[in-house]
Amino acid sequence: MQDNRMHLTPRLRTIMEQVPQGARLADIGTDHALIPAALLRRKRIASAIASDIRTGPLESAAHTAEQFGFESEISLRLGAGLCTVKPEEADTIVIAGMGGETIAQILEDDPWALDGKHLLLLQAMTAQAQLRQYLAAHGGIIQKETLCREGKRMYTVMTVRGGGDYVEKSLSDCCISDALLCDPLAADYLARLLSREQKICASLEAAQHQKPDELALHRGNVRVLSDALNELEKE
Repeated sequence: MQDNRMHLTPRLRTIMEQVPQGARLADIGTDHALIPAALLRRKRIASAIASDIRTGPLESAAHTAEQFGFESEISLRLGAGLCTVKPEEADTIVIAGMGGETIAQILEDDPWALDGKHLLLLQAMTAQAQLRQYLAAHGGIIQKETLCREGKRMYTVMTVRGGGDYVEKSLSDCCISDALLCDPLAADYLARLLSREQKICASLEAAQHQKPDELALHRGNVRVLSDALNELEKE
């Protein structure tokens, strides 16, 4: 069987590429359990937990496990966030396909994930800045931030390990990370973000009822993104 039989998207492939060889994986919000199944087929991981808060996705995960013969190798868990996983059961944790604030709340509910002993692969569909801000404030070090294209969208996958210093950062300073700037697609991604933020600023400035705090935030985003893009263009 080929990987395309699993309908692996560029986003899922990018997440998979960050999983270390021999990892004990916990996939939180697993949906169809495609990541654990694909990694098991490649003999990349030693064990897999596939967890979801809803029964529907977990039933889909069970179907995937059965389809590819991994019923005994993928442990299916029903529950919210990391409550279904014991710290010693996994060394690599994938939390993907949900909002950044939801991911931050999952980590807040089970802070052992940021103890420095676990590798976190975080893929936020929205609120990436809020997630980076939370990580900085709780010792999460973004070791790598990988970009990928999927259709007209671009996604980021954060490779994170806890145990760092606790740093308070403004939300604007978290609209990107130093790690993200190392990715080959960074300039394209920053240009897209900058264009969006400039349009938001123009809309807020033209609004009849001003929102000064919101406008200040997006002006800050424009400043950070412009400075970063200028530095990339010099290289």
